[in-house]
Amino acid sequence: MQGKQETFASFSSPRVAADAASIIGIIDFVSWYNDEPALKFAQPGVPIHQRPDLPLSELVGTDVRVTISEDQYCTLCGESTETSPCPDCAGEPPHTTCVMHPATHCEYKACPYPDYKQRSCSHTHLVYLAATNRIKVGISRESRARCRWAEQGASHAIPIGRAPNRKAAGIIEKAIGEEWPQRRRHEWYQPMENSIGRLTDDALATAALIPEKLKHCYFWDDSDRQDVRDAVVDVPSIEAPSLDERLTTNQYSLSAGESREGRVLGVRGGLLATDSFVANLKGHSSHVITIETDDPFFEDTDLRVQQNEEEHSQEREQPPEYIPASKGGVA
Repeated sequence: MQGKQETFASFSSPRVAADAASIIGIIDFVSWYNDEPALKFAQPGVPIHQRPDLPLSELVGTDVRVTISEDQYCTLCGESTETSPCPDCAGEPPHTTCVMHPATHCEYKACPYPDYKQRSCSHTHLVYLAATNRIKVGISRESRARCRWAEQGASHAIPIGRAPNRKAAGIIEKAIGEEWPQRRRHEWYQPMENSIGRLTDDALATAALIPEKLKHCYFWDDSDRQDVRDAVVDVPSIEAPSLDERLTTNQYSLSAGESREGRVLGVRGGLLATDSFVANLKGHSSHVITIETDDPFFEDTDLRVQQNEEEHSQEREQPPEYIPASKGGVA
């Protein structure tokens, strides 16, 4: 136990080299708060909004060497592990079955996690369709839907309904999900052709799939096609002008235990794309990462710490661009 803690301690706070040209830390996740991608580093016991992060947009155009270690640590408790969360942490929200599959496993009124329910599940949720390399249905707390779409690597998205809680949203998601596959391959890709048109047609088609008792949650009853099309949201990504279309297929994906050099071309979702490889930062959460460069891009960023708690606030208002004016109230 002591050995594990000592090992983890060397990574628990991301370290910057004296020349400000390299950084090492444990990957937690990639946040897209305010449309800007940032690599969050794991620091168990520290609130998410107080953990240091690295603005990934500052890497675009920079030559880097990325090393992903085979070493893994639970991002919740810091124990050395082969999976994160580790077995001891996997039984707590948000990693419980009831959170991941609310339609079939959530016992909303008899919730065994009342504090988590109060923080996360009792709030208004959006049901949405997102365009990646296919159409995906998902749910998100309304307060962070735009961040969620960007984190998934979507090019466009549209809300199709507003539910009063996570369980109701999950029931709608499950009913629609049988028509729209939930998973995609995690690779760099160019967005599908005519994604706006596809989302428009599918948003209208979902009306027939929503369970009768939750049809009042649906946004687009009696809406014409142009109104729905105008509600499709353009989701941000960060790309260099020289982004090579060859990245769409057969691009080398960096594996754990490997190191590779390349010039950063863009960031979409949790993927960092260079001219020679793609690093799936989301897929390597809990692994130790080292980023090195001859260009001291860390000098001005200083592993910034977000002091603003809005990123994880349940009450933050969303931009009005994807909230239909005719459906302003909570379902």
